[in-house]
Amino acid sequence: MRRALLAALMTAALSCAPTYAQGYEASFSAGLRAQNAGRWEEAAKHFAEAGKLGKRYKDRDEARLMQAEALEKLGKQAEAEALYRTIEREAGGRYQGQRAAYALGRLVWETKGFEAGSKELLAAVRKYPSHGNVRHALKRMIQHIEDEKGPEAALAWFEPIAKSLEGTEAEEAATYEKGGLLARVGKKEESIKVLLAQARKYRYPNGSLTDDAYYVASLFLEDLGKNQEAIDVLVEMLKPMEAAYGGASYRRPRFPQAQYRIAVLYRDRFKDRDRAKREFWRVYTDHETARQTDDALWQKARLEHDDGQQKEACATLETLLEKKKDSRYVRCVRLLCPTLPAGDKPCPSYIEEAITGNAPEPPPETE
Repeated sequence: MRRALLAALMTAALSCAPTYAQGYEASFSAGLRAQNAGRWEEAAKHFAEAGKLGKRYKDRDEARLMQAEALEKLGKQAEAEALYRTIEREAGGRYQGQRAAYALGRLVWETKGFEAGSKELLAAVRKYPSHGNVRHALKRMIQHIEDEKGPEAALAWFEPIAKSLEGTEAEEAATYEKGGLLARVGKKEESIKVLLAQARKYRYPNGSLTDDAYYVASLFLEDLGKNQEAIDVLVEMLKPMEAAYGGASYRRPRFPQAQYRIAVLYRDRFKDRDRAKREFWRVYTDHETARQTDDALWQKARLEHDDGQQKEACATLETLLEKKKDSRYVRCVRLLCPTLPAGDKPCPSYIEEAITGNAPEPPPETE
């Protein structure tokens, strides 16, 4: 019975394996070997052969994409451009064709300048608005104009483009970039409105920039002195936190950052030390494995130490020692709790000086 089951599993696995046209794998593998060795002429030749042999569209177009890259390395930009156009045209909207469209925009920009390249990139964004290169393409174009002419010119150029992308899958990325531009031209109030509208329209899990928009809006609100609103938008961001089962984790990267920031705002802007201690502790309880956890425990212990709560400070640091053994603060716990064991090495001077008041607070680690 066991042998029969194993045989059935092997048969099923083999039946799922792709079937390549005769000679395709040999040509493609030869192209990869030549590519890895920097023999671009040879690589282009083998990839061209593989492209002709590939019966499945994805095999054919993958080989041709590699051929186009090799042609670029050889300085044969016109041939590479023509090949990218062919791939995109014949792919019928499939993945390799989308990659070719964005590669074409990059290449045309490099060879013919920004005006021609941006035209190709915007065409790719409009035709393939769900592709992963959408935001990167928009950022590159905005940054180019901003570097050349300043943020005001970049905003004037980008606003009609962002408007034209409304209702498409590229809208979220375009709106987020517009929000950043508005802040850079000094329109932070408008920027906050744009970012929060975007975050609320594309709520998780429907948006890829939802948490970024909330977080950046919070930063801008603090800049404007709206500290309670800065906290409120972070609390709003943190509300949809899924439960995790069986050791799984659904923590989104901005979550521990947001919780840490809430604690800092209560400590620094509202001078509410007790609330800050509770919020720092929540970084640990809600995001135990995050990189900000040891920073939060350390800051909580500092507040407790400075407030004369020595027992509480030592208890917090005991948690740090137990749960974050590789933390940079482990060697420094005796600064706040003399009864704890000394570290194997001296406390880093920048941390010690922050305690003695001769240096700024070390920044928290980020994801």
